[in-house]
Amino acid sequence: MSTGTATRRRTVIGGVIALVVLAVLGVPLLLGSGGGSGHGEAARDPQAQARLDVPRRDAGDPLALGRPDAPVVMAEWGDFQCPFCRLFATTTEPELVRRYVDAGLVRIEWHDFAYLGPESVLAARAARAAARQDRFWDFHAALSRDQPAENRGAVTEASLAATAAGLGLDVDRFRRDAADPAIADAVTADQELGTRLGVGGVPSFVVGDRLIFGAQPLPTFTAALDDALARSR
Repeated sequence: MSTGTATRRRTVIGGVIALVVLAVLGVPLLLGSGGGSGHGEAARDPQAQARLDVPRRDAGDPLALGRPDAPVVMAEWGDFQCPFCRLFATTTEPELVRRYVDAGLVRIEWHDFAYLGPESVLAARAARAAARQDRFWDFHAALSRDQPAENRGAVTEASLAATAAGLGLDVDRFRRDAADPAIADAVTADQELGTRLGVGGVPSFVVGDRLIFGAQPLPTFTAALDDALARSR
């Protein structure tokens, strides 16, 4: 194992341990401003200020759920190999969609942070290829539901094409799109943006100028979203 690989693994393991502790204790990790408008704090913190500019709000964005004009945007950075991303996607996110997205109050926008290995990058590119057929969230759900062990060789071009076929996608188009350099560039750009904003692990979320790290309990998200909604009025 190379020095770089060993270092990355130690970083990931450390992040996982930290997330387990936070989840067990129910301790939220939020970076950014507290109460009030938050803009005064953001002005003193370049990263917090940059987080205010994250929402895309593009109509027809296949990597987003909810109205473009929703009062609040929650941006997520995730890796399809991350078990904590899977935990959020399969437990907490559906309830947030029901309470906030379906009510027109919150929009969720996806960003890739494919840092756990080559299979993370393959999966991220595949999900964006599915997005070109307006099936990103179905593909996202399938990858979360059937997530294999990290970097064990289970995520391949063939396995991802099989997932696409199972969802009824045009597989030939899917394969071409997954190999498109523009998609690879978009995956890289998302990770670079996340890094600039203070994202160091996944899942991470930006709400206003705040950064929430980890698959936190539902009340952590509802408190952050309710506060952001109150400040948006």
